[in-house]
Amino acid sequence: MPFNSINKKTYQLLFLFFFVSLWFPTYADKILPKEIELLANQHNIPIDSLSIIVQPATSETRLINLNSKVSRTPASVAKLFTAFVAIDHLGPDFHWTTKVFTTDSINDGEVDSLIFEGGGDPYINIKRLEEMVAELRNLGIKTINKGLIVDQKFFQQRQTSTADFDDDPLRPYNIMHTSFLVNSNKIDFTVKKYSNNTIVIEPEFLPDGVLFTNDLELGPGSCSDFRDNVNFKQIRMAKYPTDLFIHVEGKYPRNCKEFEHDISLTDANHYFLGAFKKLWVESGGSFNGYIREAKTGLLKKPIISFDSPSLNEIIFDGIKESDNLIARNLFLTFNQSSGNKNYKASRRIIREALKNNNVTLHYNTFFENGSGLSRKTKMKPETIMSLLKAIRQHPSSDIIIRSLPISGVDGTLENKYKTDLLKKRLKLKTGTLDGVSGLAGFVTGLSGTEYFFVFLHNDIPDHPYKISSFREGLLNWVVRDI
Repeated sequence: MPFNSINKKTYQLLFLFFFVSLWFPTYADKILPKEIELLANQHNIPIDSLSIIVQPATSETRLINLNSKVSRTPASVAKLFTAFVAIDHLGPDFHWTTKVFTTDSINDGEVDSLIFEGGGDPYINIKRLEEMVAELRNLGIKTINKGLIVDQKFFQQRQTSTADFDDDPLRPYNIMHTSFLVNSNKIDFTVKKYSNNTIVIEPEFLPDGVLFTNDLELGPGSCSDFRDNVNFKQIRMAKYPTDLFIHVEGKYPRNCKEFEHDISLTDANHYFLGAFKKLWVESGGSFNGYIREAKTGLLKKPIISFDSPSLNEIIFDGIKESDNLIARNLFLTFNQSSGNKNYKASRRIIREALKNNNVTLHYNTFFENGSGLSRKTKMKPETIMSLLKAIRQHPSSDIIIRSLPISGVDGTLENKYKTDLLKKRLKLKTGTLDGVSGLAGFVTGLSGTEYFFVFLHNDIPDHPYKISSFREGLLNWVVRDI
């Protein structure tokens, strides 16, 4: 075709293609060094179950680009998106506020009830609850006659059963979003075997109205067998006031002298009542009554307001330790401009914030609850890669980067990648479910070069092999700057 016969529309299309090729690099669908392919084959790992991206931070040339456009389950790698949007949309200085009201005057040192209006704070541990009790006692309140009232209406998202995900409702990672919650409903305890073969459960802090029943027997195995051999069940007594029993049964490993463990109760109000009552009485106060839910309505000024730490501090712990509750509550808190604090509103905001920061989204990118504890959450590795670039370019990038677990040092990588080659060279968010393994973040090579690193392995229906050895071999390859 003669050059001058090309019509105007064709000129425009050619120019557009040329412009896009300059500004938006394209990658081959599969860039996989022979060494990594052989490593996968050595560990019997199907290539189509893997997605890997390795790219120098200062270059658009990828060293590995494998299945980068395949939608995968990211597990807790999804928390990077929640943290990034929280910092970008809410701001580093954001905090949650818990308000406390009374039903009547406190002038005589007595109240009928204290009313706690939850503000979504996932960070009220026992120490902070002690501070709250001390502040209330300093106002002169000594006696509570008719118990506590809790307003749990800050979040509108309905809670599903904590047993829905893996039928293990007392595991702390299953704790659900809650408008007012203390200590993640958590009970930390140590199980000890004494020389006379008795087995004793010693809680670190046990709320009033919560008791253990111990039906453990000695059995074979070592401490590593504890979680498989010992079962926990929460039993609510019908009497009033209600007590909760944690029934413990199974075979305690004979070769285990002691084992530290934790569970989280499923009833936030009962846990709060028990923890508050215990601390209140220990402070010298008097307490009567139980607990109920109600809206604060048009109550006047609270007697105290209790702020959480700022978001930059909360993000640090939330990412380092992969805290599901912090991620869930952050996700639902995105919409502060109206009362729609539910998943639907949060999904709209997270997509808008990511698009505004040039994060590549696809029609099937889906965030279920912000924590990654989900098999419905899906995204392409390309999306994770573009998020890492956005994090690097953001004014508050240091908040998220310093929150990433460091290999062999802290967080979820404290006990991983501790070899001389890998220790302190990996800053990666981890993600793990049955059949799902994820890593995303930054890797520093021996040359000093920094690499973007995305790794997702999904093989949910059938996962008989171990992915960890291959993953470590891959990281060794990257760090050696081959």
